[in-house]
Amino acid sequence: MTTVSTEQEQALAGAQGDGSAVQPCAVIVVIDPGHGDRLEAGNPIDPGAVSGKVYEKDIALDVSNKLKPKLEAKTDCIQAVYLTRDGDISEVRKRLAWRVAIAKEKKANIFISLHLDASDNASAKGQSVLYHPNSANSKSLAVAVSARANVVKPRSSGGPKPRDNLYVIKMAHFGPDTKAAVLVELGFISNESDRNACLTQADAIAQEIADGIADFILANKAIFSGAGSTPQNVPLPRPRPTDRDLPQNVPIPRPRPANL
Repeated sequence: MTTVSTEQEQALAGAQGDGSAVQPCAVIVVIDPGHGDRLEAGNPIDPGAVSGKVYEKDIALDVSNKLKPKLEAKTDCIQAVYLTRDGDISEVRKRLAWRVAIAKEKKANIFISLHLDASDNASAKGQSVLYHPNSANSKSLAVAVSARANVVKPRSSGGPKPRDNLYVIKMAHFGPDTKAAVLVELGFISNESDRNACLTQADAIAQEIADGIADFILANKAIFSGAGSTPQNVPLPRPRPTDRDLPQNVPIPRPRPANL
């Protein structure tokens, strides 16, 4: 008969020696640098918001390129990181849908889209993180990312905001693997302070976002734990028989008398 040690039983039950839950997670993240694609033949590449010769698409890509290795370094919780684009997309693609299609292809657990705000009011400033109101996980991710924002502080009008009209954060567009999706407005390209921060402190901004994502994952391990987390090469204990499993109406043998 195969015996199972206490440690093996605890591993199979998802517990450590002290009884605390073990929730392995190997999260896949897809980063989406906003804009930078071509929506119609003959049209120029979509620059996003513009301030002089500064384009939203370029800042979003720069921060994304810096964010990717910072997330990859978090090997305690992140398995792989992908970008939806690593430069301008010259061929025509269906607006927004191709970005989500990449997330589905990569089986992304987290999708994060990077953008910049713009306003006619040059004093408007601050970072904001948007999530779909129907996704509690996305709200939690938005709160975690926003809590780390310091280079460009969150907008004074409040923290993360629900938005129900943004394609890339509507969970119904993603596959079952995706547990959270947010859109980060890194700051206002129309505000000199925000714009300069995004241009000169992109590395620090990327680190803040990476830390916020890791905070969210480590605080919510259970939602990323799949069937593949069962330890390998561990013998499975047989279930103990219940009363229903025992034969009914069978006389119990009397013990033999001992030799006197």
